[in-house]
Amino acid sequence: METQTSSDTYRPTKIFFYSSLVWLVIGMIYGLILAFKFIWPNFLVWGPLQVILQFGRIRPIHTNMLLFGWLTMANIGALFYVIPKLCRNQLSFPKMATFLGYFWNFIIVVGSIALTMGYTTVTEYGEWPLWIDILVVIGVAMLAMICFSTIANRNEKQLYVSLWYFMGSLIWLPGLYIIGNLPYKLLSGVPQFLIFWFYGHNVIGLWFTTVGVGLIYYLLPYLTKNPLYSHRLSLIGFWTIATFYVWNGPHHLQNGPIPLWLMKAGIIPSVLLIIPVWAVLANVFGTMKGKWHAVAHNTPLKFLVTGAIFYLITCLQGPFQSLQGPSSIVKFTDWVPGHAHLPVFGAFSYVAFSVMYYVLPKIVYHNIYSNRLMETHFWLSTIGLLLFTFSTWTAGVFEGFAWIEGAQYGLQFVEMLTAMQPFFWIRTVGGTLMFVAQIFFIINLYKTIQLGKKSQNTNESSA
Repeated sequence: METQTSSDTYRPTKIFFYSSLVWLVIGMIYGLILAFKFIWPNFLVWGPLQVILQFGRIRPIHTNMLLFGWLTMANIGALFYVIPKLCRNQLSFPKMATFLGYFWNFIIVVGSIALTMGYTTVTEYGEWPLWIDILVVIGVAMLAMICFSTIANRNEKQLYVSLWYFMGSLIWLPGLYIIGNLPYKLLSGVPQFLIFWFYGHNVIGLWFTTVGVGLIYYLLPYLTKNPLYSHRLSLIGFWTIATFYVWNGPHHLQNGPIPLWLMKAGIIPSVLLIIPVWAVLANVFGTMKGKWHAVAHNTPLKFLVTGAIFYLITCLQGPFQSLQGPSSIVKFTDWVPGHAHLPVFGAFSYVAFSVMYYVLPKIVYHNIYSNRLMETHFWLSTIGLLLFTFSTWTAGVFEGFAWIEGAQYGLQFVEMLTAMQPFFWIRTVGGTLMFVAQIFFIINLYKTIQLGKKSQNTNESSA
């Protein structure tokens, strides 16, 4: 079996980490354009830009670029670092892992070009055309082969709980992606949308969530220097996520054209998700026992704990929104993007930030450039996210009740939108702070990488 030499041990991780930062910035620029269009609909409406930057095209570019460009690539880079550490061996098929980094970047580029030109399948989080979906499945298959081979040839007999979460993620993701992106000609109508939301909900829950929780369980003991509070509790969380999460898709179609029994079937597992969330948070708080003071001066730990708290808030909101009464108010309103940003940015991007701050100095052999920039990154991200989420949640509640009162059409609808302008401004300010925070993040990492290269060159010269 192909193994790595010492000189390129971390090359796949670096490729994925560095690439993810590029997509983070570009994806958030698209998000800012979207935010400005809420307060200034004619923003960038000029010549050919009015076509390629229309809302319906750039919104899926924004979501796909951040989900599969930023967060997925950050997760894969983390897997390529963490799995060999937990297995006490080297990454299998390193050349394939390196190729996968370039291949995945190619997928993001061509997918974004296709969406810019108007080619889409309209599946939430799966808008790319079928031929690109085939490339994604090939990439995921290569990822699974690399990771499972590394685990199968491990030198550590014990399977640490993070590996359970990683293996589950790599088993679920290919099936989810294939089912969720079946050609639309194979099914239509209500069954089509049930499949769409089976994928749309579970790609968050059985890929981003499970990888993110696995990374929390890996990183938290290192940052606190405490052992994981309960291995058994972590496995309870794993198996309950595996059991309950997959059935949550129908709650996205509450009060819609689906049978009543199916609506109820979507509510019950949504409420039962409190169990794995409780297990994760109990483990986090148990592991933090006696180390809460460290959060004040340890920024990676601050990101990690805050991400876990945002995960808790997300999964308390989810069961609430799945109920027919609340869903009848907040569905289709601005509440939904506020909720959607909480797990993707607030929970698991925070975990990715923490992982990068912890891992990058180890693979470039230099301490992080600036603790002050780390703190700035944290506070601007958090303040921006809170402004974004609370403004959209508040606007969503107002919109929902206004629509119930009949402000869905005509002049009343226009008046309602005009009344929402202050919330749209707050949303834009929050998004701008989130974007600026990532600039500080990337500057800090870039400086760290450059210092690492300089120190390595100095060591080689002196040798």
